[in-house]
This record gives sequence, C-alpha cells and structure tokens, in this order.
Amino acid sequence: MAARDPSVGRQEMSVLRLENIGQSYFGRTVLDRINIDIAAGEILALVGPSGCGKSTLAHLSAGLSEPRTGRVLRGYTRHAMVFQEPRLMPWRTASSNIGYSLVRAGWSRSMRRRRVAEVAEEVALDPDDLKKYPGELSGGMKQRVAIARALAANPDFIFFDEPFTALDVALRRRMQDLVIATCADKGIAGLFITHDLEEAARLSHRIAVLDTRGRGVLGTRSLKGTPSGRTDETVHDWVKAALRQDPIFRHIHDVDERQTA
Repeated sequence: MAARDPSVGRQEMSVLRLENIGQSYFGRTVLDRINIDIAAGEILALVGPSGCGKSTLAHLSAGLSEPRTGRVLRGYTRHAMVFQEPRLMPWRTASSNIGYSLVRAGWSRSMRRRRVAEVAEEVALDPDDLKKYPGELSGGMKQRVAIARALAANPDFIFFDEPFTALDVALRRRMQDLVIATCADKGIAGLFITHDLEEAARLSHRIAVLDTRGRGVLGTRSLKGTPSGRTDETVHDWVKAALRQDPIFRHIHDVDERQTA
C-alpha cells in the first residue's frame, strides 16, 4: 500500500482539481493546504475522522461556497450533488422533484417525462412511486429520488456528501449498489465523502485521507479493479489490512466535535 501522488499522470485529464485550498470560520482554520485531483470517470472517496472538514471541502469543490485560499479548477461539463439529507421539496411529487432541474434547463414537458421515467427505472422507482409526495416515501425511497434527480440532467460529475449515513446497514448496502450501477461503472466521475472506510472501498477507484484537522491530504490509495468487480471478501480484506498496516488510516475513526464537518 505505498503512497501515491495523485498529481502524477493526472494533470492532463483532471476533471476536478483542488489547489492549496484553505478555509476558516470565525478566525478558526478548518481546512489548509488541500490538494486533490480527480480524473475523468474516476470516483474518489474522501475519508477522515468526523469533524475534519470533509463536507466543507465538498461544498467548496461544488461551488456552494468560496475558499479563503487556493482555487478549484473544474474540467467537467455539468455536476450534480447528493446531500446527507435528500432535500426534496415536500410540495412536489417524486416525479416533479426529479425533473425540477430539467424545467429550469428549458426541457419540454414530453422530454422531461421521458427522462424522469428513464432515471426512475435506473434507481428502481416504480411509476406509482413517482406520484407520491416525499412525506409518503421511506428514507430509502427518498434517497432513490435524490439520486435520480442528480442523474436526470446527465451530469459527468457528482458530489456525494455522506448520503447514506442515516440509513440502516441493509439499506445502505442497496444504496451503495445503486451508486455503483448508475455512476461508478458508467464513467461518471465523482467525489464521495464518507467516514466509513468499507463504504469507500466498495464505491471508489481511489481513496484520499484527510488529516485529522483538515491540514492537508495525508495520502491516496488506489484500489484494484472496478467497484462492481470487487467481492465482499476483497473489500473486507483490503480494509482490514489498511487499518492494521497503513499509518494514514490510523485516525479516521477519531472524533473532534470542535471541528466543522
């Protein structure tokens, strides 16, 4: 598990590059000297202890806020985001939530209807589910709608901000499989924020580890094969070896409640 410099061989094909990113709140530094490159078609999982600034970094990367220092270079065409909470509009049906971005993009009603049906099928939503309002859906169904909404506008990059943290183990597994099927094996690049190393090893092509207090990236590790090609045993063995043998994973389960996530 030798350290790998993410900049080697990637600068020409990066679709997202973070250069010396820093951020602070109320005079307190929460991120400093963050450098990350993500290649076309690559899912990079970012792990680190709770409170180290992972979600803050995702929001900076997606342009939801501006960094204090450094710059974000985006080489993709269109991005989408899946948040920790589904963030569905309660007054709109599932279908209307999925197609909302297409309305804003000027798609015709017939084109929207076809596209919503396509992505709903991809995430295993039934036609009857599309007629329901968020209050009528389970937590897992809401996340399916959120993922379908992200896929609707044909993004080539998706930000995932710990989207499955609140789900139980079995449901989380199904959502992970859904991400693998709809994103990781279809050439959509992404940044997947998680505190769960097993999840990171299942979903990503490469894992980056954020320092305990957001002071740089400790290192990156590549995983063999594609996410869909890994067995549970392969993932479990890799995680077990990483936690036992690789020093950059030593503190990923620490908690610092003073830090901003």
